[in-house]
Amino acid sequence: MSNVVTEIGGLNFKGNVVDHEWFNYITFSNGKPHIVAIMVLSEIVYWYRPTVIRDEIDGKVTYKKKFKADKLQKNYQQLADTFGFTKLQVKRACDLLTDMLLVKIEFRTISADGKILNNVMFVEPVPTEIRKISSMYQEIKEDPGYLEVNRVVTSKSRPSSLTSKESPNFKVKTNTEITTKSTTENVSSSSIFSFYENNFGILNSFIAESISQWVNDTSEELVQAAMERALKQQKKWNYAEGILKQWVNKNIRTLADVNAAEIEFKNKGKKGAKRNGNTNEKAGRIPGIEGELPF
Repeated sequence: MSNVVTEIGGLNFKGNVVDHEWFNYITFSNGKPHIVAIMVLSEIVYWYRPTVIRDEIDGKVTYKKKFKADKLQKNYQQLADTFGFTKLQVKRACDLLTDMLLVKIEFRTISADGKILNNVMFVEPVPTEIRKISSMYQEIKEDPGYLEVNRVVTSKSRPSSLTSKESPNFKVKTNTEITTKSTTENVSSSSIFSFYENNFGILNSFIAESISQWVNDTSEELVQAAMERALKQQKKWNYAEGILKQWVNKNIRTLADVNAAEIEFKNKGKKGAKRNGNTNEKAGRIPGIEGELPF
């Protein structure tokens, strides 16, 4: 072995462990690994791995948990701060993990320092389900010339195992739908990413997650329509996302709704120009996200 291999072999590391198979199971609808969800799961598993204490005299080994309560108390923001993710990213990741039955989330009312605290978040991993997606526990059969790994099939469409409803104080409603996508749907999901890359540039994981979520919450045709309008204004994805937010707020769900809203906006602009006795150029243009969008 080389010196580098020997030296690395002698290093002892502490912290999170990520199983390689998680990248194959914990994914977006397009099959790409859901990095945020994987890292959140690794953090939860880390806290539930007991600390090993060995007595120096008799060699007796005891195990001690890393937290005080019966379950780990961690909220979305704390998990986000650990890795530098956003609260929304972690919320959506936790939705996926609960839908896959890999973790359970519970909101409790507790008493701390004489104060009553509502909607305190507790998380707990589900060992039996995590075992199914971890490489050490895959079924392996030996074929001539190679080893084939047979994965244990786990449905991503099972109901959520939330012990209680999410905190009512959390304003982000994701309603993430985790389903087993058909081949047609996978091709469709890939096309929206291709549209982004062909028109906006390199697609990073953060934007890919955001696009996937908007497709789930609205539709692929609406997401592409928002991108097209952003391109006309030479804007980026955040502008398209601003359009989508306003469409949702105005209950615009189809392209027909979009067209109707745009016609209504233009008509209002014409009436306003006539009342002012001039043709204000602002009436016909699409302002930035910070202003009122014509949708």
